[in-house]
Amino acid sequence: MNHGDGSERTNPRVAILYPVPFGDNGIFGGGERYAFELAKALARRTPTRLVTFGPRASRETFDGLEVRVRRPLKYLSGHKSNPLAFGQLLDLQDVDVIHCVRWNTFVTDMAILYAKATGKKVFITDIGGGSSLTLTRLLPLGRLVDGFLLIAEQGGRQFEEFRSKWHIIHAGIDTDRFKPRADAMREGVLFVGRLLPHKGINYLIEAVDAHTPLTVVGRPYHPEYWRLLQELSAGKNVRFITDASDEELVRRYQSCAIKVFPSVYDTIYGDHTDLPELLGFTAMEAMSCAMPVIASDVGGLSEVVADGVTGFLIPPNDAPAIREKLRLLLGTPELLARLGEAGRQRILERFTWDAVARKCLDAYSQ
Repeated sequence: MNHGDGSERTNPRVAILYPVPFGDNGIFGGGERYAFELAKALARRTPTRLVTFGPRASRETFDGLEVRVRRPLKYLSGHKSNPLAFGQLLDLQDVDVIHCVRWNTFVTDMAILYAKATGKKVFITDIGGGSSLTLTRLLPLGRLVDGFLLIAEQGGRQFEEFRSKWHIIHAGIDTDRFKPRADAMREGVLFVGRLLPHKGINYLIEAVDAHTPLTVVGRPYHPEYWRLLQELSAGKNVRFITDASDEELVRRYQSCAIKVFPSVYDTIYGDHTDLPELLGFTAMEAMSCAMPVIASDVGGLSEVVADGVTGFLIPPNDAPAIREKLRLLLGTPELLARLGEAGRQRILERFTWDAVARKCLDAYSQ
């Protein structure tokens, strides 16, 4: 790999460390997918291993990426994203760079301390969440980190004192898989994401009229909220898909007309989330399929959705605002097509996994 000054450097051996696997044995979430896709993109450029934790230990290889799943001793406070484990240190022995894709977890704590004890570089990308039972709550471990590779500038507030170590790497989309289909008939509204209160899906269901088809794709992780969404859907043309495959998800992006991303800071139950979304992974997937996006102006969504260019940004907790933009787009096919095409172009220019991998490798080398 070229430094840029004519010299060469050896490609580093990288371990991506994440506490929860993506898929059937873990969670079908944006954070879990982020760690998996980042590791795959890096593996195309340099030797890379994904180390994660699940109910069954395993070793597999996906397109050159080695994936090791460790079975934890326990989950601290019962929190699935905070496994107590030490076996992963064996998986980090033969790498040069440890890249942890979540802050505030015990495995990240151990990785930072292990990296400093063994002379390895350690980097942090925080996708949100985490646990209150970690060493980072008690010790200034951030001082030991070589760099903070942020998905969005909004995600760096808790690392403000380390701003000199920031690198904005964003996120990527597989634009060959998430792409528009020329012969597709587009109809209705789409939501994709975990069915949790901070996703604000209740406001979207309130916003759609009785005749507009709404497809809600996601897995329910909150029984009370799941019941509420079903109750709000009574008498409306709402379909829930809780077990969509990756292939079906792409088909939904290609056949629906509008993606809505209604996340909120304050949920219907009164709970507050400081950063409900970093970039909005599913918003990017929709844009890559030439679908305009209506998104709440929360977190880093404004770094993805260009208001009036690729979709619209609206206030959170605002069903009437969603309804207004839906009527505008569904009633103006030319605008719908123009915003969709601009969204696809924005993804191609700014948000690909190859670009993210290159930014990471540049940060590792500094």
